[in-house]
Amino acid sequence: MIPLAAVIAVRPGWRSSNLRLWIPVPLFLVWLLALPFLVLALPIFFIACLASRMDPFRALWVLWQLLCALRKTHVSVEHREASILVHIF
Repeated sequence: MIPLAAVIAVRPGWRSSNLRLWIPVPLFLVWLLALPFLVLALPIFFIACLASRMDPFRALWVLWQLLCALRKTHVSVEHREASILVHIF
């Protein structure tokens, strides 16, 4: 199943180190907003796959597996001025 929620935590370093901004991101809304564009891009994707002699259904399966593998992803970027943490549920 694709991830449906994420949390982004931002901690500015130039302020108090105890201040942390948590931003919950409902990814299911992002998927719903992207769906019309993905449906419009699907014929172009199929033509590009067929032109490069690649099975379009296998390519879609690989992309689906890649999206499903994003669950439980933690990305942390730290700098002396700020730090950002992204956690995908």
